[in-house]
Amino acid sequence: MNQPHILYDSQIFDFQKFGGISRYFCEIIPRMNNNFDITVKYSENIHLKESKLCKHRLPVPKWIFEKYENKFLRKNRKFSERILKSPSTYLLHATYYDPYFLYCIGRNPYVITVHDMTYEKLPEFFPEEDRKIIFEQKKKVITQANRVIAISQNTKQDIIDLLHIAPEKIDVIYHGTNMQEPVQKEPVKLPKKFILYIGTRYSYKNFDRFAKAFSLLSSKDKELYAICTGSPFSSNEEKLFESLCIQGKIIHIQASDPLLYTLYNQAEAFVFPSLYEGFGIPILESYACRCPAIISNASCFPEIASNAAAYFNPYSEIEMAETIASVIYNNTLRAELIHKGLEQLKLYSWEKAAHQTKEVYLKVLKENR
Repeated sequence: MNQPHILYDSQIFDFQKFGGISRYFCEIIPRMNNNFDITVKYSENIHLKESKLCKHRLPVPKWIFEKYENKFLRKNRKFSERILKSPSTYLLHATYYDPYFLYCIGRNPYVITVHDMTYEKLPEFFPEEDRKIIFEQKKKVITQANRVIAISQNTKQDIIDLLHIAPEKIDVIYHGTNMQEPVQKEPVKLPKKFILYIGTRYSYKNFDRFAKAFSLLSSKDKELYAICTGSPFSSNEEKLFESLCIQGKIIHIQASDPLLYTLYNQAEAFVFPSLYEGFGIPILESYACRCPAIISNASCFPEIASNAAAYFNPYSEIEMAETIASVIYNNTLRAELIHKGLEQLKLYSWEKAAHQTKEVYLKVLKENR
């Protein structure tokens, strides 16, 4: 079979400046050795810029991009539509769920990766109008896809249960991580003893219960701190910390990848309290940095972490606090979890994900001949 021509559209690179999904595409694309194209002309996505994968991307000063962002994104959409309507044959790997491309691709096949079913599983955390639009778009794109990639068995089962997709149409391909000790570490002053919370703090991420669990620990251990990455704390979060008497004990740090390694590596433990995830890349990152993982027993977590984590009920801040304490004050258990994490990490790699994704492409092209 001739080398297949694979297209990736601009969707995820239009609305993510950085993040898991855009990073995922920038990790797997160069590892597949495919004849590919990314239909992006203008983007401030950091992963796309650093990867240098996009031959069409035109650099624009940041202030100009921000001032005329909507105009640039409309140009991306028109550019994507023009390439997708070209008479050449290709396979599209759509980067998100907007169904616009269904009216452009003609008889060409497409693949969609489903990263989670959060809106469908936890609708109470999202505005009704938003979840209705996203659910309808996802349903349309997923049900009409030639093949669907799910990033965990748990996500696959959610797709089957919620959209009634045939199981044989869905391929499970796990994520990987590139997290490793940096050549040059960023200087940073950190507390002597801290637990770590990584990433966004949307409602379903369960951050409020994490803060309450930390307050229970902090009341007994005045030397313990919590460090959080992601966006700066909101005024409501600051008020929560004040009501819990943990202001000054829960610290925000804006972390680059090299600094992130240091945070994981020096933390007493990484805590992941989320109510639902499609995969949970921070679990792999904690393993790679020799940091014990203390995580929710919900959704995909037991599948991804197996016996290489300590688990708690995410709806109980008391159980969360007790589980954290059982690890961070027990050096034997900490060492055991770090060792098990390194062993579990061997199951995952971006190379494996890329190889399996390429196999999906070839399967679709063979079926579509």
